[in-house]
Amino acid sequence: MTTAIALEDSTTIQTDKNKERQKQVLLDEVLLGLRVQERGIRFDPQQINPFQDQVELTYIATQRKGLTGFKLPHGVTARSHFSKYTPYHLEVEGGSPVLYDEENRLGPIKFIVRHALTEQRLSTGETFRSIANLNPEGGFSVSYSTECSLKDKGEDCMFCAVNERAKDGARAQVLVKTPRQVAEAYDLARKAGLGNHFRITGGYVPERRELEYYLDVADAIHEKYNDFYGVAIIGAPEDLKIVEKYKEAGFKNISHNIEVWDRHLFAALCPGKEKRNGGWQHWVDALEYSVGVFGRGNVHSNIVGGLGPIDSTLEGIEYLASKGIVCHFSVFRPEEGTPLKGYRSPEAEWHFRLVDEATTIFQRYGFNTQQMYSGPASGPHAGEVFRIKQGLFTGDSLDQWSYPALV
Repeated sequence: MTTAIALEDSTTIQTDKNKERQKQVLLDEVLLGLRVQERGIRFDPQQINPFQDQVELTYIATQRKGLTGFKLPHGVTARSHFSKYTPYHLEVEGGSPVLYDEENRLGPIKFIVRHALTEQRLSTGETFRSIANLNPEGGFSVSYSTECSLKDKGEDCMFCAVNERAKDGARAQVLVKTPRQVAEAYDLARKAGLGNHFRITGGYVPERRELEYYLDVADAIHEKYNDFYGVAIIGAPEDLKIVEKYKEAGFKNISHNIEVWDRHLFAALCPGKEKRNGGWQHWVDALEYSVGVFGRGNVHSNIVGGLGPIDSTLEGIEYLASKGIVCHFSVFRPEEGTPLKGYRSPEAEWHFRLVDEATTIFQRYGFNTQQMYSGPASGPHAGEVFRIKQGLFTGDSLDQWSYPALV
């Protein structure tokens, strides 16, 4: 009996060690993803372009970067750009693109290709992709306006390229999507099993017009569906009680994107949000108020990782988590057409520390995987690292996570 127990304990220890090794393989790949985003990849477009998403390749921003989104060898999501001066390069082997670090073969990658639904036309003639986007998690995203009114006031957020993207004729963007168009696109996505999360955002518009638009969209969706799961991404309203109307309309999550935690940097980098939305303290107050309406874990924000010091950013993520708010974060990359063009983002190791320590905070405050993916469109990397730390992977591969299917 003693021997049997000892063998059982030995097997458990070995299994735990294997799991930890597999976890480290995946975390190392997260860092690799950040490094290729920072340093770029060398490749021959004639060889690699046939594997990429053909629709996204038509966009001006993608043409500048040369690469669409892809999965690294163990399943971690990554983005990058073409660079001559990088140790990373792609070669085609056996009909697949393979990533190398100098002479070290890292393995095949797989480009994320959009669903055929994106090219389908609505009854009004527009393509689905001119109204909405789909993501690999089974979510549906709408940017209802392609321009931000803060541009005319000279109060754009200094890092934001939404007005620059509005110039991209290849996107065939509709300047303002009607609630009917959004609801029709959502119906197509849901019938295809791709509307399990609904994210709606847009450029800054006066508060009341924004509210009325979101309520009209929800009403149009409710003509066919009793319920939907989604997030309304809005500015911090002057009257905080307005938040309750979004809950009444059927949204399950809400997000006020603060972008920078340091209040002085917030005022400098987000002048419109500072002047038009009550300032930094009002944004924090709006987030805390929203928890009382939507519940813990269903209120979100976003910080642009790299705009402020890392300790300040982590302080903000910790503070908001303690109040029941999931503060997501993106990787700052200086964009064409913005005042920060030409600036540098911190190195990959900086961003890895941010995602590592932030996901530990999320674990400590008891958030779950779905909450990692239910906020603003800041990329899947925090959700992927969260899942790795939770042990939610198979062998040394990270499977594609999907939103729970709606009935």
